[in-house]
Amino acid sequence: MKELLKSLRKFHNECPPVAKEADNPFFKSKYATLDAIQEHIRPHLQKNGLVITQVNEVTGDGTPVVTTTVWHVESGEFLESQFPIVVSKNTAQDYGSAVSYAKRYSLSGVLNLTIQDEDDDGNRATFGDNKITNVSVNALQPKGDELKPWLNEGSQTWGKVVESLKNGYTMNDIRNKYKVSKAVEAKLMAAIAS
Repeated sequence: MKELLKSLRKFHNECPPVAKEADNPFFKSKYATLDAIQEHIRPHLQKNGLVITQVNEVTGDGTPVVTTTVWHVESGEFLESQFPIVVSKNTAQDYGSAVSYAKRYSLSGVLNLTIQDEDDDGNRATFGDNKITNVSVNALQPKGDELKPWLNEGSQTWGKVVESLKNGYTMNDIRNKYKVSKAVEAKLMAAIAS
């Protein structure tokens, strides 16, 4: 991996931070799109003899993932990372969004890209009262609720959740383990009332 690491070091020295240019109206925040990240890093990758591939795969346990590989062209050395594709609804549009999200975070993570706010003038990002210089995308990986699976009617866990609620669990107990939409909560309440 010696040649790959040399090229990655040069890449990191030359590639400036990626600006967050897109608006996320749901969270009232900004983020860097997959297209913007790809366009931003492409010339720096090419200059340093690096190529990225991203493939949708299914692991041995059935988990859909995006596998991102950084290749050193001359030596064939590579570095690989997998990121889960988490789909909340079973639609093509939701799957496409989940794949794009997984590609964005997998790519940013495997290259250890710095993603920062546009309005920081390239120097710092602010989270509450804490000021952090050049925030690495690793600090922005999903945490807490973002990692919880969505609870859906008809899923393998649906019956267990209904039974748990009938046996004294509360909706807060369920929300500690799953993301629950208002529609699903209403269906749960109807199921335990019957």
